[in-house]
Amino acid sequence: MSLLGFAACDRVKLSGENCLKPTVLYVVSRPHCGSTLLGLLINAHSRVLSVGELKKLLHHQTCTCHGVRPEDCPFWSQVATSVRDSVGLALHELDLRDCDNEEKFVRDNQALYSAIASVSGYSFIVDSSKNLLRLKGLIRAVSRGAQFDLIPIYLRRGSFGTLNSARRKKEDLRVPIYDYNKYFFQSRACLDGIHHSIVYYENLAQNPRQELSRVMREVGLPFEESQLSWRNSMIRDIGGNRMRRESSDVIRLDQSWRRELSLHLKIKIFIQTLPVRMRSRRLFEWLKPWIKPAKLVS
Repeated sequence: MSLLGFAACDRVKLSGENCLKPTVLYVVSRPHCGSTLLGLLINAHSRVLSVGELKKLLHHQTCTCHGVRPEDCPFWSQVATSVRDSVGLALHELDLRDCDNEEKFVRDNQALYSAIASVSGYSFIVDSSKNLLRLKGLIRAVSRGAQFDLIPIYLRRGSFGTLNSARRKKEDLRVPIYDYNKYFFQSRACLDGIHHSIVYYENLAQNPRQELSRVMREVGLPFEESQLSWRNSMIRDIGGNRMRRESSDVIRLDQSWRRELSLHLKIKIFIQTLPVRMRSRRLFEWLKPWIKPAKLVS
C-alpha cells in the first residue's frame, strides 16, 4: 500500500463513532479542464460525495444544494458546527490553501474532511480545489499521519481547448500558455512516486463509461451505471461552473476551439506548448525566455 493509503474496496458508509477515516479524491487541474464534470460523475456513485472546490469556503461562495452561503445551508451548517466543535474555527477561518503553518493546516483539513464524512455518511470525498499548493500540503499532511487518506486525480485537457476557454474570458494568452507548460511539469514532479489517477477530458467526454470505469478502479471503487445519470444525485458542491445548475446530463466534447481559434493562434499554441506535448522539461527551460510574459520575469 502506498504512502497515501490506496482506498480498499471494502469502504462503507460512516456510522456513529465507528468511523473509517475518509478517503479524499483530490482533483488537480488547470482551469477550464472539466473538473466540474468529473466531480459530478464521481459524485453520482453511491459511496462518494463531491464537495466541489473546498478552498472557496474561504470566500463564502454559495453551495449548489441550496444556493446559499455555507453557513446558511442545512448540510454545510452542520459541517461548520462539527468543525467549530473540533478546532474552534468557522469554515472561512480554516487554512485551506496557504500551508504556511503545517500543524494548523493538518489540523484544519483533518477536521473539515472528518466533519464532511460524519455529516454526509460517506467516506469517499471529492475535493475539486485543483490548487497544486493545496495538494502539496495535503500530501505532507498524510505523511505526518493526518486522519484521512488521499488519492490525487490529475485531470488534463489538450492545449487548444484549455487555452481557447481562457481566450473567451478575454485573457491575454501569453500568461495561460506559460502557465499551461509550467503547471504540467510542476504537477508531474508533485505526483512523482505517488499513487494517482490521470484523466483526459477528451477521453472522458467522448467515452464517459470507459474512462470513468478505469478511474473508479484506480481509486478502489466499482463503476456504477448511475454515474452516467448524474443529474439524479444530490449536488453539494462549493464553487464550480454553471454546469452544476443545468438540467441535462448529456455530455458533449467541447471542440469549439476548432472554429474559434484563428490559424495564427493555433500555430502559436502548438509551438509554445511543444514542451508538454513532448514531455520535455529541457525544452520548456529552453523556450522559457521566449514564452514567459515580461511581467512574470523576476
